[in-house]
Amino acid sequence: MNTTYHYVVLRLAPDPMRGEVINVGMVLFHEGEPPRIVIMATLNKLRAIDASWDTPRLAQWAQNIQTILDHRPGVRAQVDALGMFGFCEPDAVGSFMAATQQELQERIGAIKAKYVANKATEDKPKREKRTRLQTALREQFKKMQVLGTEAGDLKNHLVVPNVPVPGHDELKSDFVYKNGVYRITQTLDYNVAPDSMHNKLLEACMKSTAGDLAMAAYGKDTQRFAVVDIPEALADAADSHIDLLIARGFEIFRFDDKASMAEYIERAAPNTHQAT
Repeated sequence: MNTTYHYVVLRLAPDPMRGEVINVGMVLFHEGEPPRIVIMATLNKLRAIDASWDTPRLAQWAQNIQTILDHRPGVRAQVDALGMFGFCEPDAVGSFMAATQQELQERIGAIKAKYVANKATEDKPKREKRTRLQTALREQFKKMQVLGTEAGDLKNHLVVPNVPVPGHDELKSDFVYKNGVYRITQTLDYNVAPDSMHNKLLEACMKSTAGDLAMAAYGKDTQRFAVVDIPEALADAADSHIDLLIARGFEIFRFDDKASMAEYIERAAPNTHQAT
């Protein structure tokens, strides 16, 4: 059965003084469901105009839009409010029909290709940044012979690193495994200078948000794990970050605790011959 969706293209002026506006994504409206923000632009596209843009800043920008949507009843009022703040053209509301989730994703992809994609920047290879903690977990999964290399390996019951959250390509799950249900892992490595702790709070917020969005995409049974490595000197400063993750539904595992990590491995990557 065909379902009708409406959408507006989201616009951003990374540097208002220069007056440049770029398309970065869309808000998808479907009767009976909350509006869905889909960020499509890469950071490279934003940085081509303003080099100061990073993932936390983009996440905060999206949260500002979500706040506007949450405080307006009805699609018309929401679109008008977004237009008032310059986030969209209020008179340019598009629509399409889709019968399945696959068709819906294809329609969203077509909108991205038409309004957002910038091949000049998106085709450039990106170097993935890894923390020491992420590297250590990769090595552990590699020794277990369950480390995948791309999202398609999920169907082969392998642990796949650095997986984009569906519909939110700039947000990542550090590791994803599917065995009946999805299991996602986020990592937080606190082996940093004390004056960098504010950045770790932003990272915790970003990764908890990615976890929420991943669960929305994968299903309510999705299990969320966080592996943390916290030096004793920074334990007190990190407590509020850990409390945030726990409040958002994450189970916490300590990298420096062998028993905790053994339990994590058993939970995050169960025996592959039992995978379904």
